[in-house]
Amino acid sequence: MTHRTLLLVALLISLGAGSVQAREPLLLIGIDGLRWDIIDRHTAPVLRALAAGGVRSQGLVPVMPSKTFPNFYAIATGLYPENNGVLDNASYDEALDMTFRMSLQDDARWFEGEPIWITAERQGVPAATMFWVGSSVENQGLRPRYWHPFDGSVSNADRVAQVLDWFALPPQERPQFVSVYFEAIDSASHEFGVDSPEERAAVAAVDASIGQLLEGLRVGGQLEQLNILVVGDHGMTNLDADRIIYLDDYLDISTLESLYSPQLSGERQGNAVFAAWHGEADQIDTLYQALALAHPELGVYRQAQFPEWFHQRHPQRSPDLILLPEPGWMVSKRGVPYTGPRANHGFSPHERDMHAALIASGPAFNSPQVVEPLELVHLYNLMARVLEIEPAPNDGDPARILPLLVPGR
Repeated sequence: MTHRTLLLVALLISLGAGSVQAREPLLLIGIDGLRWDIIDRHTAPVLRALAAGGVRSQGLVPVMPSKTFPNFYAIATGLYPENNGVLDNASYDEALDMTFRMSLQDDARWFEGEPIWITAERQGVPAATMFWVGSSVENQGLRPRYWHPFDGSVSNADRVAQVLDWFALPPQERPQFVSVYFEAIDSASHEFGVDSPEERAAVAAVDASIGQLLEGLRVGGQLEQLNILVVGDHGMTNLDADRIIYLDDYLDISTLESLYSPQLSGERQGNAVFAAWHGEADQIDTLYQALALAHPELGVYRQAQFPEWFHQRHPQRSPDLILLPEPGWMVSKRGVPYTGPRANHGFSPHERDMHAALIASGPAFNSPQVVEPLELVHLYNLMARVLEIEPAPNDGDPARILPLLVPGR
């Protein structure tokens, strides 16, 4: 082989390697319980710097209910719960006569729709997910190229190390979409309350982990062309034992044998911030008549009267009745002790305390700027646009994400 041929082969190899990396990669960082204002209330220098130099939304509006599983999966699919099957952290399926719970993260029957990592893989863009809701199941015969089922015992440092290892892979093996998830802030807020010292410490710890991740990417030479999307799933508000609505003060629930509520049955016996009921029409009507005007802080809705923004009309999992207390209130039953949490979410997504945070940084984004509150279902289209892939059908509006992007993207 001549010297000229060797040079040509080297050039072709370099061009081939470059073509794999021509697409700007996307790092999706999901932070459970990252309320829209939390980095203003607590020390978070890394996230504050990303927000100041990038795009920050005034708020990220969750889907209903404002809980973890429905919202992280809505981010992934761009679909409302009625279209992606994840209606709550616990969803009863009448056709299967079973309840999907968070422990069933590997049950593919629960997760409908097409998440962004499958959209990417279908179009030849390798993906990697670290603990994202729904990423443990096979979808259309596909999985992300690299993935880990959720394991809360894995430290933040080990999560960061795994992401850095993925970005350090050879170009032909390196994922172009990577997601990572942190739950420490949500856990601290639940147990100790909004604005507690423990919440403050959790924010600092997660912020430091993101700083380590970004520094590792800088040292590895990947940071400059990397697009970063930091998202929360919901906000948080404080609770207390004086704001509990006891349903059995208004009717004898034990007589309604055909009714079932995943939030008020079995191991989840009470102190719910959102309750979905399933039952026969006459039993649902009895429940409605007893509770509709029972308490000024309680909203009661039968399926036929669900507001459109509920997006809870799944053909097999749609509740027959929903109880939605005002922020800070809970529904329960007498005899169920209240031992916490100190703060919770799950209330109406229209409530400001339920709004999450959105921060975007990187060459794809029109920075710096602050934008209006954005519904969380629009993020799927945003990620597809950044990755330069064709989105699957979804409930987002492509026009809503254009102000976040550099013109022409």
